[in-house]
Amino acid sequence: MGTMHLDAAAEAELHSEAEKLIARYDSPLETVKALMAYNCELETQILAIAHRHPGIVSIGYDDTPPIVR
Repeated sequence: MGTMHLDAAAEAELHSEAEKLIARYDSPLETVKALMAYNCELETQILAIAHRHPGIVSIGYDDTPPIVR
């Protein structure tokens, strides 16, 4: 898993979505499951964008962070 560096607007949007998920569940376990599923969905979307537009981002499957061009 790499580290993504987001601009302030994207970071605020992700934080807002996480807060909505946290507020939706009473159980800490269900909250963690929902956040993990949301994270997987975002990673899948990033990989799909990288696959469709290889000139925009380069993703490696090691500790190297993504390279945005």
